Amino acid sequence: MKTQTLHRQLKSKTDSRDSERAVIGGLLFEPCLDEVLGTGLISSDFSDKNLGLLFDYIKEMTDEDEHVDALHLRNWIDMGGDHSGEWTSFPFLATLLEESLSTNNIGVYANHIRTCRVKNSIEELKFKIEYDNYQETIDQIQTLEGELSDQSEHSMKSIVGKTIEYIDNVNEHGTGLSSGFESLDALTSGFRAGSLNVLAGRPSMGKSTLALNIANHLSTTKNVLFFSLEMSQVQLMMKMVSCDSNIPLTKVEKGSLNDDEQTNFYESLAKAGNKNMNIIDKSGLSVKNIFSTAKKLNSDKKIDIILIDYLQIMKYDKGREVSELGNITRELKYLAKDLEIPIILLSQLSRGVEQRENKRPFMSDLRSSGEIEQDADMIMFVYRDDYYHDDSPDRGQAELIVAKNRMGQIGFVKCDFDGNYSRFSDIEINLYGKE
Repeated sequence: MKTQTLHRQLKSKTDSRDSERAVIGGLLFEPCLDEVLGTGLISSDFSDKNLGLLFDYIKEMTDEDEHVDALHLRNWIDMGGDHSGEWTSFPFLATLLEESLSTNNIGVYANHIRTCRVKNSIEELKFKIEYDNYQETIDQIQTLEGELSDQSEHSMKSIVGKTIEYIDNVNEHGTGLSSGFESLDALTSGFRAGSLNVLAGRPSMGKSTLALNIANHLSTTKNVLFFSLEMSQVQLMMKMVSCDSNIPLTKVEKGSLNDDEQTNFYESLAKAGNKNMNIIDKSGLSVKNIFSTAKKLNSDKKIDIILIDYLQIMKYDKGREVSELGNITRELKYLAKDLEIPIILLSQLSRGVEQRENKRPFMSDLRSSGEIEQDADMIMFVYRDDYYHDDSPDRGQAELIVAKNRMGQIGFVKCDFDGNYSRFSDIEINLYGKE
């Protein structure tokens, strides 16, 4: 019964001390060292170093073909004369034996000890990570993660279990964070944790406005970090409040609001102060600045999503643009995985779009497209046909083109765009065909 209770408790334990006692007690109960060693467990995995020493003594006895039980282990320690203390006493060893009434789950306990040790080491490294030591630390983390990889983790049964957990989590919490646009979410399933999402377009397509709309929507329930390398905090706030209050930004800028509009605008401005968003508006930010700022803010209060506007005006060596932009996207991809959040990175397109008759963008139009394509989990373009053609049938509308989506569909959706209010919105469909 005690063994079953311990097995149930493992899921809620944050350390491995109960498992360590169970493993030593099990080895005293029955000779099953080979099963434990098969998990890769070593004495340094034990958080209780005294139990780790007992583990080494038991291995020594087994190597010497000595019978292992509480009494023989006590005598073996006495013969060595290297250690003493309560943990070497017969009553202590007998207690461990009494607590372990079966060895049925000893492999589970041994794996739990190793997993805790590795995960704790990884968390310690993550806590200490800085931009300057990040590559070295990442290598150490990857080495530790490799220690967790064994044949059972790659078996189909293990993968089925992980898949069931993933599906349960999706059913309970949804796939990703909502963009605020039902049509787009239906296509993409939202912005997934650990993903790098590139939002690209030519100038004046509205990519910054779209990013701000997404951030504004999420900031009512999620913690948003917005890096604006082009527009100031005040400019972004003006755009958000114009969108929320339904008052044209031009009227605010000209100071031509009537009394009702002024009241509405300031009420919306006051409400904006309660949103969960931090806006960093320093120009010339490097990926190092973004990395350190995000880590610091996340340690104070968990960040749910980061938006960066935009890639090509970040600080980097312009003479090595291709490799430098590739380094930036790789590091941002790591940051997304490390914080387990989505990152939306805005990007400029090359001028080649303007030379074609069909101005709709392709992935090859991304500057340094190879590096961005490789690192991005999703690539989305903003395209407004009426910007190029006065007689466009899609006046007042924009296309959101999903050109790459690792875990979902590709395609496009249309939405309304109103620059006067700095707003994209879902197209309202008239189901009855009436005016």
